[in-house]
Amino acid sequence: MKRAFLLLIFIFQISLLFGQNSFSFVFLPDIHLEPDSAVEVNLDRVIKKINKLKPDFLITGGDMIYTAKNGDDKKAKKLFDLMDEKFTKFKMPIYYTMGNHEVVGILPNCGIDSSHPQWGKRMYEERYGKRYKSFVNSGWKFFLLDGIKIREKEMDYTTGVDSMQIEWLKYELLQTDSNMPIVIVIHTPLINPYAIINTQYQILSKNAETVLNLFDDYNLKMVLQGHNHKYMNLFFGGIYYLSGGSTLLRTEPVNEGFLFVKIKNNVEKIKFIQTGGNPH
Repeated sequence: MKRAFLLLIFIFQISLLFGQNSFSFVFLPDIHLEPDSAVEVNLDRVIKKINKLKPDFLITGGDMIYTAKNGDDKKAKKLFDLMDEKFTKFKMPIYYTMGNHEVVGILPNCGIDSSHPQWGKRMYEERYGKRYKSFVNSGWKFFLLDGIKIREKEMDYTTGVDSMQIEWLKYELLQTDSNMPIVIVIHTPLINPYAIINTQYQILSKNAETVLNLFDDYNLKMVLQGHNHKYMNLFFGGIYYLSGGSTLLRTEPVNEGFLFVKIKNNVEKIKFIQTGGNPH
């Protein structure tokens, strides 16, 4: 009787272990939502399509709105309010990644400057939490990074992961089992998809090597990125480097869409689902 009971416990624990590694999620970058636009109409269709897939959660890839960087806090609030209203239609939890269009009032003549309490990244953090964070789902750890560096004097921005995040990553990795599967999510690409077809572009973005080297002794599985509106699925060194497309209505339907990722017992199935033009 005792042996049978112990066997049942063992079977239950094994089933839990395998169950923890079975889940799915959607990566949705570059929505570029603005009021009364074709993008707004297209997003309604995208939401319905994603809900039918029933993923366990959704990760945005930044540039959800268009655009806060050239306006004041009132314009930004209007855009974020619209996004929040639309996102209530999603039937799964949402994790947010910051993009350049979520940064408030950093371009010239915006009517707002760094003295304002909601300038820069402050409004985003007030509404959606810290600009970089991590979470664990079903035995996988996700690092959501901020790839935007504000240049206040120049009144613009550049790309890269700042030193504060690098130190935070070092600390977080010390608390992470080296065998745990890891996903990096960032708006601005660590590996530029344009560099594959155009020698004018550098393959690695600023300090991408610094970031990636931190994961050398860990089980990095995927890097999810946006910004370029190009779909890329590059598998190198056991790691998927994935650039999502965009929900923008463009002349390149091959790049209009989102990523649907299924994990089952540490086996990744990745599908790019088109949303615009004439999908095939």
